[in-house]
Amino acid sequence: MVYDSYRLVKIKRILHKVNALTSQMRAMSDEELQSQTQILKSELANGKTVNDILPRAFATIREADYRILGMFPYDVQVMGAIVLNQGNIAEMKTGEGKTLTATMPLYLNALTSKGAMLLTPNDYLAQRDKEQLQPVYEWLGLTVSLGFSTDDQKATPEIKRSWYNADITYTTASSLAFDYLFNNLATRREDQYLRPFNYVIIDEVDAILLDEATSPFVVSSRPTVQSNLYGLADEFVHTLQPKIDYKLNEDQNAVWLTLHGIRQAQRFFRVPDLFTNETREIYRHIALALRAHFIMKNGHDYLVSEGEVVLLDEANGRLKKGVKVNTGLHQAIEAKEHVDLTPNQQVAASITFPSLFGLFNKISGMSGTAKSDEHEFFEVYKMRVIQIPTRRPVIRHDYPEEIYVTTRQKLIQALDEAITLHKAGRPILLVAGSVENSEIISELLLDRGIPHNVLNAFNIAREAAIIKDAGQKGAVTVATNMAGRGTDIKLGSGVKEIGGLAVIGTEMLPTRVKLQLAGRAGRQGDPGSSKFYISLEDSYLAQNSTKRFKNYYRHLQKRSTNRALKNPRLKMSIMMLKDRVAANQQMSRSNVNKNEAALKIQRRDLYQRRDQLMDNPHLEKVVGKWLHRGISLYLASKKQWDAQDLRRLMNQHFTYEVVELPTDLEYSITSLQAYLEQFCQTTLKKHAQKLVNRQQLNQFYRTALLNALDSSWMDQMDYLSKLTARVQPWGNAQRNPNFLYQEKAYQAFEKMFDHAAQKTVDNLMLSNISLNDDNNLVVHFN
Repeated sequence: MVYDSYRLVKIKRILHKVNALTSQMRAMSDEELQSQTQILKSELANGKTVNDILPRAFATIREADYRILGMFPYDVQVMGAIVLNQGNIAEMKTGEGKTLTATMPLYLNALTSKGAMLLTPNDYLAQRDKEQLQPVYEWLGLTVSLGFSTDDQKATPEIKRSWYNADITYTTASSLAFDYLFNNLATRREDQYLRPFNYVIIDEVDAILLDEATSPFVVSSRPTVQSNLYGLADEFVHTLQPKIDYKLNEDQNAVWLTLHGIRQAQRFFRVPDLFTNETREIYRHIALALRAHFIMKNGHDYLVSEGEVVLLDEANGRLKKGVKVNTGLHQAIEAKEHVDLTPNQQVAASITFPSLFGLFNKISGMSGTAKSDEHEFFEVYKMRVIQIPTRRPVIRHDYPEEIYVTTRQKLIQALDEAITLHKAGRPILLVAGSVENSEIISELLLDRGIPHNVLNAFNIAREAAIIKDAGQKGAVTVATNMAGRGTDIKLGSGVKEIGGLAVIGTEMLPTRVKLQLAGRAGRQGDPGSSKFYISLEDSYLAQNSTKRFKNYYRHLQKRSTNRALKNPRLKMSIMMLKDRVAANQQMSRSNVNKNEAALKIQRRDLYQRRDQLMDNPHLEKVVGKWLHRGISLYLASKKQWDAQDLRRLMNQHFTYEVVELPTDLEYSITSLQAYLEQFCQTTLKKHAQKLVNRQQLNQFYRTALLNALDSSWMDQMDYLSKLTARVQPWGNAQRNPNFLYQEKAYQAFEKMFDHAAQKTVDNLMLSNISLNDDNNLVVHFN
């Protein structure tokens, strides 16, 4: 807190300078104010820094906001903007105007002509903010773009280049992640569209940098051979009896076969032993089917929509379209739900948010609830969390949570409270912990004749409209944790006088999520209230509680009381449980980040090599080196060579034609190396004769080398995705799994270039090249 106070003093000094210049800007004509952009750009070009011109730039955009939008950023918004420019996180409560706050640092950093981005949690918010603020930026002479297509048509590299070359780009974090991966899979410079990343503001920064930090964004390539064991394993699971054939520990998300179940499996699949190398895949598919049936729950972990299994984001209840659970679990769920199995595909490229945002010169973020995770933000991203005071005092009444033994008791009390408030005319936001629970609450409200809206993954398209109406008199909105994410609930006429919005939680939630939901009420000094009803049967408690806590729950069940539990020790136990879960989640993210660090280094090295190949107009020497290395590796596979071995090698990797070997050829490694390199040069000359010019030959070389690199990288990605699971058991043997991962990942990366060299030989020697009707090169790799 001492540090925060010191930072706020410095921020207020800068604010004083901005305020002093604002009055000067107010006296300027429109033309004079618009000319400030070029003046500030000139000052940057003459050696001044972004921080030097900050007061004048902020005063300029502040006045422009007022003249174009009719909105003048308050002092607290300027303070938030100063924090954002410093590369830190501004914690600003709901309704304090983060969208307008972002205009100031975006304008300032866009003056460098290196680009500035704002990333939002979803497409709707990005498009809304861009359309609302575009007139201001363009009036001041800057360009602004939306970083994704609003229709179903695929954007060309030229179009994407225009997006990312704009001074200011509004987009989503996921769109940027995928564009980065595809940009670095391009085989020609003209197919790339990104410039070096400069400055970014992340809206709802805790959701993106923490909640989604462990989920990599993956671009898939060729499908792997699909197993036919998913259906058989699903049929087998249906024959099992609980406790006899398998045991389930829901608290630990674990399920396993008993000895009786193992014997059942051996009879079902007709194998003598389920735990040999030959039957490893059978056991893996059984384990996946068990997890799909007894751990993964429809309506909580996923939904079946239009014949497809779509994952649900547990943190906010949103559908994660296009995202699949790895290791075959997704296919096991599809077999369980009797929908078509999607193919397992090999990973071509992947990246996590920590790695992606590590590529920017400066990152910053905004959120209403980030202070509780400040330590992790600083440790991983070197970002401080600065709490910005609200413009008006928060007068929302946050009631203590009420704890009940069973879910039934909790829901009855929560609904009774909601009905009482509804009769008084107050708008109500009823929060459910999952899509399934939101549907249950909706049915209970219908039984009591209460009209309401339901906001969950089934009707995300209506989110903005539902949120807009949620603050009207008498409105009742049932929502999952996604409620209002980035969208304010504004109070309707007459609502302030009767107490404002009431947030009623019906589930045990992590502290940060609870604060986010409570913050939907009481925005900008409005009245409001929040109250959370929880039970000892809530999934958050059930999955993370200790044995002692469960025994206490069983004891209370026997008493069958309908009253709220007020035991101080119970409340302390729940608080300690929350802290323990938060610490475990942080540890999990830390481990993922450590493993991702190795992948980040490898990815950077690979992309640098790809860039060098794309920029090199004369690849003859590079091809010679790769051929020499590939041939050496092929020859090193045997100690002794004869004519039959050499013909077999050449027919597999050098030519499909009948091989006529020189009669005087010596079969030493040195002689064979020279012979094969000469053979390759002769073949390449034949390829060159089919082409129009040297540029096309260089294009052929580039395509062959990039294909070899990319193919080897896909194998490396596949290996690394499995490596995490392989090294974890070493922790039980007092070995550091993270160290083992780093070591084996590096060793595999070294070998990857050996495979790339061998693949280069195959690509250059065995490919078919031709020219189409337009004399453009066409290459077919065999």
